[in-house]
Amino acid sequence: MYILVLLKINIVLLEGKMNKRVEKQLFIFSLLAGVIGVYLLYLVTSSEALWIDKAIASVFVTSNDSILTLFGYFTELGSKIGIGAVALLSLLVLWLTKKDYIAMATIALAVALGNEVNKLLKNWIGRERPDLEHLDEVASLSFPSGHAMVGIILYMLIAYFLVKYISSKKGKWIAAIACTLIILLLGLSRIILHVHYPTDVIGGYAFGFIWGFLWILIYEMVKEWLKKKA
Repeated sequence: MYILVLLKINIVLLEGKMNKRVEKQLFIFSLLAGVIGVYLLYLVTSSEALWIDKAIASVFVTSNDSILTLFGYFTELGSKIGIGAVALLSLLVLWLTKKDYIAMATIALAVALGNEVNKLLKNWIGRERPDLEHLDEVASLSFPSGHAMVGIILYMLIAYFLVKYISSKKGKWIAAIACTLIILLLGLSRIILHVHYPTDVIGGYAFGFIWGFLWILIYEMVKEWLKKKA
């Protein structure tokens, strides 16, 4: 179901521009994300063990070295180095091809400040990591997942700007589906590598989507203001 929601979000973004219909749909998704985020906050602060975590995590238990190695690569897309490299690459592409400095500032600020918000949430909630063998290095608390939250912020914005500037419908679809898959595989990797509870990842998606949508609105408002000023 969450796969369908993420794909639907990127399909909405296929228009590549903000109009009343797109804004309304994204606002509805943001409200849904807010409800999910608040509900998960209640769950993780009121109970140590959640049945939903056990149920979902049990589906993805594996000791297959090839699978673990594969998802180790996916998790790097949400690491500090991975996020930094992809963000810098996206800024370079925007600069060289479109000279869209507002989009560049949007991505840079959304990712950097989103990461700080994630740290604040983790320290405020104080949830410990799963009591399992961690298959990736971790140094912070658990909820919400930084990989999931910052990852959806970055790749959601990349999807938005890609479909904004790609002219072909086929190219827009490829961009939307690719970004959706990256977001999902990145989050799934955190569960498979035993470093996050499933609710950490879902919470990261929820808070990250709200933050990403906020910055899309800011981008569109600034562009509209500059257009009127000119």
